Amino acid sequence: MFEVSSITSAIARRRCGMAITNVTWDGKPLPHPAPRAPRIFADTAEIEEIRPLYEAGIVNGVTTNPTLLKKAGATSWEHAKEILSNILRLVHPNPVSLELTKTTAEAMIAQAQELHALNPDNAVIKVAIGGYRALDPNADPFTGLKVIRKLWEMDIRVNATLVFNTTQAFWAANAGAVYVSPFLGRLADYMYKNDVPERPAGNSLYDVVDHKDTKGDQHVANTEYVARAGQRKDAGVRLIREIAAVFSNYDIHSEILAASIRNAVQLSEVMLAGADILTVPAKVLSTVADHPLSSEGMISFNDDAQVFST
Repeated sequence: MFEVSSITSAIARRRCGMAITNVTWDGKPLPHPAPRAPRIFADTAEIEEIRPLYEAGIVNGVTTNPTLLKKAGATSWEHAKEILSNILRLVHPNPVSLELTKTTAEAMIAQAQELHALNPDNAVIKVAIGGYRALDPNADPFTGLKVIRKLWEMDIRVNATLVFNTTQAFWAANAGAVYVSPFLGRLADYMYKNDVPERPAGNSLYDVVDHKDTKGDQHVANTEYVARAGQRKDAGVRLIREIAAVFSNYDIHSEILAASIRNAVQLSEVMLAGADILTVPAKVLSTVADHPLSSEGMISFNDDAQVFST
C-alpha cells in the first residue's frame, strides 16, 4: 500500500513551482482556492461524454487515441479529424492529446503537423516513447525520442506515451516532451501475467539473482522499488512517485500525466504520489461526486427539510 508518510517535501515544492492551472481572472475578488491543483483530462473521444464533464468544471483537457476514436464512430481518417476538431473547439484553450497512427519518423512528423494544424492553440501530439522494434526489428529504437525532439524544435507540444519506467520519462522530458504519460494499469497487468509464481512478486520487471547476469536472465525493466516494494496493483502508483522524485531532483517541468487509471481510488493514490495530470475514463469521472455516506446524508437532510416546505 502507498504510504502517505513517504511523500517528500521536494515533490511538494516541485508542484508549487509549476504553472498555475486554475487562473483567477482580473477583477474577480474571490481568488481560486486551488490554483495549482492537478488537471483532470477525460480519456474519451465521444464529445457527448466530454461536454457535461467540461461544463461542470470536472475536466480541463482531453486525451484521445485511435481505439477511442473508433469507439466514437470514426470510420475514416477524415472523419477522425472532424471528431478531433470538434473536441478541440469545445474545450479550447485547454489541451487535447491527439495520437499519431504512423510509426516511421518522417511520416510521424508530417502527421503531427497535420494534427497540430487542426488547432495550434491546444493540440498536443501523442508520441510513443518506444516499442518501434516490436513492429519492425530493423526500426530505429530512438524513433520516438527523435520525433519528440524534432517537434519540440518546431514548437509543437508533445505528450510522450507508453511510459513504463522512470528512465523513459526522463529521456522523453529531456527530448522536449511537455507531458510524460506513465500507464498505471498496464504495469500491474504485466506483472500479474508474467511473474514467475515461485519468485517474489514483481520478478518479471525486476529480478537480479546474479549481478553479472552471466546467464542473461535477469530482469531490470524497472527499479526494485517500483516492481517489488509492495503489492502488484500499486506498482503504477510507485512509478508515479519515483518519476516525481527524479523530476524534483532536477527541477524538470514536464508534467506527469497518470494514464490507464482503472478506478476512482487510484485518483487519490496518484495525487498523493505527485501526478500533475490525471487522465480518466468518462465512466470513472461520472462517479467522482458520489459516496455512500453522501447519498445517506442527502436523504436524511432532505427528509428533515420537509418540515420547512409547508
